[in-house]
Amino acid sequence: MLIVVLAVAVWTGAARVEAASELEARGKYLFGAAGGCACHTPKGRPVNSGGRPYDGPFGTVFSANITPDPETGIGKWSDDDIINAIRLGRRPNGDRLVPVHPFTLFNGVAEEDLRALVAYLKMIRPVTRANQPKRITVPLFDTVFLPAWLVAFAPRETPPPTAPASGVARGEYLVRTLGHCGECHTPRTATYAPDTSRFLAGNPNGPENSKVANITPDPETGIGKWSLQDFGGYMRSGARPNGEISGGLMGELILGTTVGYKNLTEADLTAIYEYLKSIPPVKNKIPRRGGT
Repeated sequence: MLIVVLAVAVWTGAARVEAASELEARGKYLFGAAGGCACHTPKGRPVNSGGRPYDGPFGTVFSANITPDPETGIGKWSDDDIINAIRLGRRPNGDRLVPVHPFTLFNGVAEEDLRALVAYLKMIRPVTRANQPKRITVPLFDTVFLPAWLVAFAPRETPPPTAPASGVARGEYLVRTLGHCGECHTPRTATYAPDTSRFLAGNPNGPENSKVANITPDPETGIGKWSLQDFGGYMRSGARPNGEISGGLMGELILGTTVGYKNLTEADLTAIYEYLKSIPPVKNKIPRRGGT
C-alpha cells in the first residue's frame, strides 16, 4: 500500500512539474508575440530591467523593472497583481500607470494567456535596479488630465473567453492586443489618441523619434504588394522585400530579448498576414528614416 501511495505522489508531482513547464513555455512564446517586451529592456542592459525613457507631450516616463526582484521589481506581486497592472494599468498600491504601457490594449488579452505570461515573467533573472520616477510637465496630470483622457480617448479591447486559435480572428487578436501594433503604427490625433480612421496607416512621429511604416494593404504606400513569403521573411529578419532592414524599436521587437516576433510560428505569421490584408487600405506615405 505504501508503495502505491508513494508512486501516486511521485506521478502527481511529475505531472505538476510538467504542467508548470508547459505553462512557462507557452508564456515564453506569448512574451515573444509581444515583441519580447523590448520597451522594458534598454540596450545593453539585462532583460526586463527597465529604465528606457519615452517622451510624450506630457513629459518623460521610464519603463519599469519587471524582473522578479523582490525589492525593485515585481517579485512580491501576486499573479493577480501583475495581471491587473498588465490589463488595468494599476500597481498593487493603486498608483496608475501612464498608458505608454498599453494596458488599454492588453486589456483584450485572454485570461489563460495572461496566466501563462505571468508564469514566464517570474522565470526571468531578477535584477536589482530601482525604477526612475516619471518627469511630468503637465499640471494635475495624474489626478485630472490622465483620468479624463482615458475616459474620453483611450481605446478599449474586450478579452475573449479563450484566445482564438487560427485564421483571421487569431491574426486580429495578435495584432490588436498582444502585439499592440496600433500603438506605433497608427497615427495620433491632436489629443494624442490613436486615429482609428487610419488604423495601422503609419506614424511619422513614432516612439524614439522614429518613422513607423504603413502596414495597411494599400498597394502603393502599405504592404498591399507583399506576398506571405515577403511578410514572413520580414518578421523573421527585419528585411523588407526591397532589401531595406528595419532598425529602431521594430528591429528590436523582431529580434526580441529572450524571444521576439522572429519566433512566431508559421501558422501565427499567416494569421497576422491574413488579418492585415483584411483591414481597409489607407494611402499614407511615410518617409523612411531608420525606424520600422
